[in-house]
Amino acid sequence: MVKSIWIAEDDADDRMIIKEAFEENFYQNQISFFEDGESVLLKIKNQTEDTPIDFPSLLILDLNMPKVNGLELLKLVKKGEKTRHIPVVILTTSKNKMDMEKVKDLGADDFITKPNSFDLMLKITKELIEKYG
Repeated sequence: MVKSIWIAEDDADDRMIIKEAFEENFYQNQISFFEDGESVLLKIKNQTEDTPIDFPSLLILDLNMPKVNGLELLKLVKKGEKTRHIPVVILTTSKNKMDMEKVKDLGADDFITKPNSFDLMLKITKELIEKYG
């Protein structure tokens, strides 16, 4: 299995910051960005026996996205027979304890509040690479 990370994040600035943080931590594997949860679902659903896809070794989700939000996507990924094994990390602006409890109950592997500095994002991405590859 090829290691890769899929990131569902609707904010272009956040996507750029996350990408740069992984690059500065020398992450060499593929990173795929999706602007909403629906795009991730389409990628998963488009897998057939004729065109198999490599599922990511980590899925990072924002909670608040258009079309299909992070909570809905998390539920669907963790219910899916082919996807339930994928580690899912929620990376969001929310600091709400109820959000944290809800995503943990739905099977999220981690809940991280988006940092307000690039140095902290570097630290977070380094820890994610060490934990999930």
